[in-house]
Amino acid sequence: MTPQSLSTYRAAFTAFYESLVEVHPEVFSQTGLRRIGSTFRVPGAGGLDAQTFYMRHVLEMVFGDEGVVRDLISLARSAYRGIEPPSEAIENISRVKGLHEVLYRATEAASALTGRIGDWKEGTDLFANILTNTDCALQMAGIYDHTAERRQHGGSANSQTGTLDQSAIDALFS
Repeated sequence: MTPQSLSTYRAAFTAFYESLVEVHPEVFSQTGLRRIGSTFRVPGAGGLDAQTFYMRHVLEMVFGDEGVVRDLISLARSAYRGIEPPSEAIENISRVKGLHEVLYRATEAASALTGRIGDWKEGTDLFANILTNTDCALQMAGIYDHTAERRQHGGSANSQTGTLDQSAIDALFS
């Protein structure tokens, strides 16, 4: 698995976000809120918030592999429910080469959209929260240690977006 560029992820996330205008015009109309945060309740989705409802869609944009997406969602559900994750999902995800790099790059791109996305100056945390929660699910399943993994791959702060990754945030409290 190879990560895309930050601009590719930002463009994909922005296009998806813009498509939500068609699905939720009452929110995005000129007189509406013009913003969907991750906690926006999706009408007709049984009380699910946008973060939960759109998780599969966002992960499909980032990873593109149906099996990887299915296993990531399985791990996220287990973490949410506080139950033991399926060993098959752990084994499958543990074997995916480049998964962390893809997740880090996409999360970095998503984090840059929390202040502004497309024509919406308010931005959205929808993508950043979905990807951060996916990262947390991987850690809770025991697949990896985030701090050690980030140290191995380099990143700590992105000077272009002004965002910190979790390792850099943790370092502030060390």
